[in-house]
Amino acid sequence: MATDSNQRHTRLQKLGGSDYEIADGQSDIRGWDVKDENGRQIGEVEELIFDEQSRKVRYIVLDLEDNELDLEDREVLVPIGIAQLDKDDDDVLLPGITAEQLRALPEYDEDRFDTDSEESVRNVFGGLGAGALAGGSGADFYNHDHFNEDNLYRNRQQRDRNDSDESTTIPVIKEELEVGKREVENGGIRLRTRVVADQVSEDINLRQEHVNIERTAVDRAATESDLREEEIEMRERNEVPVVNKEARVVEEISLNKEVSERDETISDTVRNTEVDIDRDEDRIRLDRNKADD
Repeated sequence: MATDSNQRHTRLQKLGGSDYEIADGQSDIRGWDVKDENGRQIGEVEELIFDEQSRKVRYIVLDLEDNELDLEDREVLVPIGIAQLDKDDDDVLLPGITAEQLRALPEYDEDRFDTDSEESVRNVFGGLGAGALAGGSGADFYNHDHFNEDNLYRNRQQRDRNDSDESTTIPVIKEELEVGKREVENGGIRLRTRVVADQVSEDINLRQEHVNIERTAVDRAATESDLREEEIEMRERNEVPVVNKEARVVEEISLNKEVSERDETISDTVRNTEVDIDRDEDRIRLDRNKADD
């Protein structure tokens, strides 16, 4: 199971420079402006990332340069099913996506399409369902509405249906709140040792010898023992300081981590589609149940 998950990244590659191209009848959105639901500039579609095995686009490489949301200029990945084409203009829309979500996305690295980087993107948008959470295969991972390419062309298809004389269908949408987790660093402690030299002083008493010569004047008769050759010697000795140093461990410092957990309630707004049906004789309102806050 882990092998399939780890090998998923080998199927993804950039459309630019590959042997593939956008199919006839579909728009090549590279270079198109990306905007939010209020028309504010988010960035530009820099590249498309597709699955070579299924030949389906999985991600948009979004360049956040010159955005109007005060975001850092960088490139991030956005799952293809989250985006929609504008009904009339050559713009890509990200409805319901907030500046906080875009800011939380990891920076795009074109040399890294592994499981960890894809799961980081998934967590920002609230998780991808039971298959992905269980660490399933590549097919299970992309079996989610976030990777549904049909969502990208939803507005264009709706426009085409409205322009025809055939019957049309209005989708009834209900948003669900999906809360995921990601790990962030919030500080730490670093221990570093270094050797310093301090000047110290110690008093010591040293003994020093000096040999003195004393001459005493005498007046006596010399004896036979006085008339001899003789040599005497006396040595001088001094004490000198002897320095010896011994390093001793006087304290030990260690690092350990204490883990605690807390419960937090995440609140957000979810949207539902309400359909109003008008008839000549009366008006009927259909209301879907709203998700609990």
